[in-house]
Amino acid sequence: MGDVSRIKAALRDEFPGWSILYTDRRRWWATRGPKPGEQVNNGESALDADTPEELRRLLLKVSDN
Repeated sequence: MGDVSRIKAALRDEFPGWSILYTDRRRWWATRGPKPGEQVNNGESALDADTPEELRRLLLKVSDN
């Protein structure tokens, strides 16, 4: 669990405003918002991935928008 905690902390540091979760089904999630005026299900408030690397790529893609 130490690696998971370290990875979660690194992702939180890199992507402030996002909550990073690792589930018992071995899925990685990032959630945020909604901010005022945002819709919850706009495709950018919850992301999921098989690996932390994949989640990071998704977060970078959303951050570029």
